[in-house]
Amino acid sequence: MPSFKFIIVVPIILSILLIGNMAAARSQQFTFQNGSFFIDDTKIMHVYGEIKNISDNAMKNIIVKASFYDSRGKFLNEFQRESEITILNPGEKSSFEILYIDTKTVNQVTNFTLSATATETTAKPKELLVVAENSRLDPVTGFYYINGRVTNAGSRISTNSTVIATFYDKDGKVISIGRTQAEPLNIASQSNGAFGLASIEKLQTYKIKTFSLAAESDEYLTIPEFHYIHVVSALSIFTAMSLVRLRSTHGKDRLRSDHNI
Repeated sequence: MPSFKFIIVVPIILSILLIGNMAAARSQQFTFQNGSFFIDDTKIMHVYGEIKNISDNAMKNIIVKASFYDSRGKFLNEFQRESEITILNPGEKSSFEILYIDTKTVNQVTNFTLSATATETTAKPKELLVVAENSRLDPVTGFYYINGRVTNAGSRISTNSTVIATFYDKDGKVISIGRTQAEPLNIASQSNGAFGLASIEKLQTYKIKTFSLAAESDEYLTIPEFHYIHVVSALSIFTAMSLVRLRSTHGKDRLRSDHNI
């Protein structure tokens, strides 16, 4: 895998070019934070991060674009994607994932630039509460599962209610994203909905140390809820299961021995 140097650009009014690990590309509207990348088994590069609205206005139609270059600075390709949360109030942030799907040139990528465009809008009220009731890493599938509930604390129905999970490694870098629709999709005022989602990036899930949950609907937003977790590795689970089997077999052998006596 190539060694990467990240170059971040936010070309909104005052464009600033910075070199660093997606640390602090600033303009009057956004910063990029907590970035990471990996190349999966199908040679697709996943670029993760968070975009924060540092302006005084709510923003919608937030598009993050990545332009990729080789070691000589030659342009290779560019891809873009909408942020996971579609409207960001001032001071709030959303995770994002951009896919580099040009498998013929993915190994030539050594740096990339990130840019963002958005449109001003009115702020959304924060009336959704989202809670994880359980979470686990499945050692068989390698998927990380979260189940929980969403509460509509607002006075209106919450339509098209969606939950977004952002997963972080030990250094606080975004390493995976999961999203799902609530059940029911439209949650009545002062009522609850359920959700279940999964991170299916098996090369990433074993690195998960924390995750945040956010919810969004056509009417409302929520403040992300952070959960600090201890992920038991598949090796530890296998070792524990082996010890249980060993004890069980040992117990059966003792029973057979006592019976023969």
